[in-house]
Amino acid sequence: MQLIASIRRGPTLLGWSRMPWLMRKGTVFSALFAAVWLLFLPLSVLNVGTYEINERQVTGTYFLTHVDPWLVPLIAIFAAIAYGFWTERSWARHLPLAFWFGVDLVLLYEIVSGDAGSEAISYGVWAVIYLAVAWWYCYRKQSVVEYYKALEAARLGA
Repeated sequence: MQLIASIRRGPTLLGWSRMPWLMRKGTVFSALFAAVWLLFLPLSVLNVGTYEINERQVTGTYFLTHVDPWLVPLIAIFAAIAYGFWTERSWARHLPLAFWFGVDLVLLYEIVSGDAGSEAISYGVWAVIYLAVAWWYCYRKQSVVEYYKALEAARLGA
């Protein structure tokens, strides 16, 4: 019950308005993404709708056993980002980097397996760029640094 109560209250320590703009948008996007994919899991079990893998139509059960296991970690990290930002948890600061690092691992797999083709170099360059941008945002951007300092000060004062 405490989990549901903390979600319902939302950011109470500093408030929604003190959270940096991109973090607010990330909270909403992460929650929506996790909710939509959680909705699709039971639909694939019940074989509701049409499913495709590599432009080939498959059953919901086949989709569930071949694609959904790859989506579960993604759903979990998006849910954790949404919950962590919404409830003003300090550990949530690291999660966007974990997400982008996971994306980099998938890109690395595509490059190594040869699925990236001629775009392998651009995949590698972009992987480094957006991971560097995410790191800068989470740990160097002034508004984010000030937000987490204020959050820590509020926790110590509370």
